[in-house]
Formats: sequence, structure tokens, C-alpha cells
Amino acid sequence: MMVRREVNSQIYWTGSKLLVGVALSLLVSGCGESKYTQCEQIFRIVRNVTENSQDVNYNTKDGQPTEMNSWLQAASMMNTAADRLQALQINNGDLSEYQNQFAIVYRSYSQATYDAVQARENQNLEALKSARNDAATAGQMQQQLIKEINAYCLDQ
Repeated sequence: MMVRREVNSQIYWTGSKLLVGVALSLLVSGCGESKYTQCEQIFRIVRNVTENSQDVNYNTKDGQPTEMNSWLQAASMMNTAADRLQALQINNGDLSEYQNQFAIVYRSYSQATYDAVQARENQNLEALKSARNDAATAGQMQQQLIKEINAYCLDQ
């Protein structure tokens, strides 16, 4: 009777270990974030940048340029967005590429804004035009990336 109890106990523990192992493997494989979840993480940051960029007012009501402080805040916000994007743990190769491209765009926007502020302070019209062109290029890249990532993320 004692031997039977030990055998049953061993079977119980072996079976329990097996179930725990299976459960853990399912849990671990199920914990990987889905494409949808990773898309949402990127979208949240991109949406935040878009909304905050609209809040930046580059001209006053009378058409005069605003304080450079507003521009510097916008540049800082872009750098922060790039940092937040880079901090995401994206394991999907395509989404990782979008993540990196958005970070590059936001850093380009930021640098163009810093360059524009410096050009205005130095009254360097050529440098200001160059900074505006850089910002326009970054804007075009951003719009293209938004279209591409939307198509990718909506594709089932």
C-alpha cells in the first residue's frame, strides 16, 4: 500500500510538473505582443506628436513670429518622441523598421528646428531656408511613413 501511494504521488508530481511546464510555455509564447499591440504603441506616440505639434503656434495673431522658446519646446518634444519610440520593445521586424524611421524623422524635425532658431538669431537667411527645407523633407517623410504603417498595421 505504501509503494502504491509513493507511485501515485510521483505520478501526481510528474503530471503537475508537466502541466506547469506546458502552462508556462503557453504563457510565455502568449506574452509576446501582437502586431496590433505593437502598432498601437507606435501610433500612440505618433498621434501624440501630431497633436502636440498642432498646439505649437509659430506666429502670433498679427502674423509676427513667436518667441523662439516655442520653437525650442517643439524641438525638445520631437527629441522626446524619438526617445520614446526608441525605447519601445518592438519585436516585429517591419514594425521595428517603422519605429526607427519615425525616430529619424523626429530627430530631423528637431535638428531643423534648432537650426532655424540659430539661423534667426544669427540673421542668416540661407541657413533659415535650409532649415525650412530640412523640416519640409522630414514632414514629407513622416506623411509617407504614416501611410505605410497604417497600411501595414491594417493588413490582416
